[in-house]
Amino acid sequence: MVDFNYTTPQPLPVDVAPITDSVVPTAATAYHKGDLLVIAAGTNVATHSDSSTGAQADWHVICLADVTAEQATAKIAAGAEMPVYVAGKFDVAQVKLNGVALDATQRLAARAYANRSTKITLSVVK
Repeated sequence: MVDFNYTTPQPLPVDVAPITDSVVPTAATAYHKGDLLVIAAGTNVATHSDSSTGAQADWHVICLADVTAEQATAKIAAGAEMPVYVAGKFDVAQVKLNGVALDATQRLAARAYANRSTKITLSVVK
């Protein structure tokens, strides 16, 4: 049996009450807390933001916790979903693309996209 308990030691939200929801993971895919994710219309399936575009302008939600590839596959088999943030204020330094922190240009692009297209605010926290 796969453990569905998650630990998240680094604070990502800077909001008192960020809004969460759940999405269907993609089988055999690992997710990292802070990953920018794209949610497919009609299926609610999460995939990673396309880092090849360089713009980080295709994401919809932020992954709430680390999920291993094994956990993702087990969740699908169990009919369970994984938690994500859908609204709130978050530390842009903690946001990632497939587990890798954004560089300065990517942070600006992700913040610009968030300001125009989501209920998520990515803030510079010092």
